[in-house]
Amino acid sequence: MARKTTIIDSRGRRRLTRNQKVGAASLATIVAVAAVGVVAGLLLDRLLDFDDALDAGGEWDEGGGVYTRWM
Repeated sequence: MARKTTIIDSRGRRRLTRNQKVGAASLATIVAVAAVGVVAGLLLDRLLDFDDALDAGGEWDEGGGVYTRWM
């Protein structure tokens, strides 16, 4: 059976082991990257109107073929 290591400092408080610190830092990094992604997505959604950005200036069913879309 594996024995858990606990570190007690001079004040009697339990301190994190190295693996626990790495785990907490990894979790914090993942949460921070996810938050940055959400904020970037919201900003792009607010700043760009993708319907207008992808509109080439015509409808596909105009009847004149692709050439008339850019005229």
